[in-house]
Amino acid sequence: MTIIHSPHLDTPEKTALTLGFLPLMDCAPLVIAKEKGFFSEAGLDVQLSREGSWASIRDKVLLGLLDGAQMLAGIPLASTLGLGSPQVNMITAFSIGLNGNAITLSNELLAEIDESGHQPNDTSAAGFKKLINLRRATGREKITLATVYPYSAHNYLLRFWLSDAGIDPDNDVTLTVVPPPQMAVTMKKGHIDGYCVGEPWNSVAQEMNIGNPIISGYQIWNNCPDKVFAVTENWHNAHPATHQALICALIQASHWLDMPQNSDEALQILLGKAYLGPALSMLPQPQLTQGNRVFHRYAASYPWRSHALWFLEQMQQWGQLQQGVDLTKTACKVYRPDIYRDVAKKMKILHPTIDCKPEGYHDSEWILQGNAGAVTMGSDLFFNGTTFDPNSCR
Repeated sequence: MTIIHSPHLDTPEKTALTLGFLPLMDCAPLVIAKEKGFFSEAGLDVQLSREGSWASIRDKVLLGLLDGAQMLAGIPLASTLGLGSPQVNMITAFSIGLNGNAITLSNELLAEIDESGHQPNDTSAAGFKKLINLRRATGREKITLATVYPYSAHNYLLRFWLSDAGIDPDNDVTLTVVPPPQMAVTMKKGHIDGYCVGEPWNSVAQEMNIGNPIISGYQIWNNCPDKVFAVTENWHNAHPATHQALICALIQASHWLDMPQNSDEALQILLGKAYLGPALSMLPQPQLTQGNRVFHRYAASYPWRSHALWFLEQMQQWGQLQQGVDLTKTACKVYRPDIYRDVAKKMKILHPTIDCKPEGYHDSEWILQGNAGAVTMGSDLFFNGTTFDPNSCR
């Protein structure tokens, strides 16, 4: 099933592996790597374990119950820093695509916004702030919004969107954590008023007629990072060839997923009961690329250290990480583009040669010089016109 040059890799130290995932659209590279034989071609016998929450995935990887897993990009950074879990060094050499998140509000909250005459648009939460002020003035309880994990792109994108309109996420609303598969049912029960989550759980809310997305993660930050494939540093040190084989198979799978002619087959595979079947079966027309998701193009699978620096800066901004921590040192320790480049070179595929790039400067596709030619990159604008310079984090 090879679709890119099949490289000569060192013999894996360990071949029987168990990898964790959550039932989200961006688990697709792991699923496709297994079902289309990319893991097998790399000499690996992989079993996929569907997990119920990000905390479960984190703990099982840290304890060695899973060899590696699909993870929120913030988890390996937080674990390495000892935030939210015992301190265990983790690394990632593969980013699981870009985009795919959205902020969804309940029908009841949307109706309240509409009745008050304040309708938030796709670039500002100013109308949302007016409703918050109205509720406060009339003595009503705070709006409750959920994200999937404290150290997640979802949490930071939601906070970014709210705070730009002058909303204090820690005081003007109540923020809580709900695992992705439980988001829609939790909102249906009235326990939360909205959430930020990855697909298909925004579309599920629409299909259940309990809420609607009001802004996508792509609209907040064009081609924003979200998930990674991660392992512990000790696991990598014990199995470097196995890790390279995994990255090779995941690159193959991501390239396959970005081919439009493969979308229908990919959805049929993901519809399997072991993967996303219960959720996708609710949707009349599920879309693999919902929310502008990309898996391979725009160097989507490349583990940019500048992305790590953005997440670390968010942790500091919101009081999760103390000042004085060397952010660049942490980003370089956890994010390993050197491993990705080594595998990509053996696969003879075009890839970036730098570790960092600025964000917020491109409103359309742009060109980055790669190892053997031009790498086409995607737009990277933030919704409010701000920019991010990774050099400012040093």
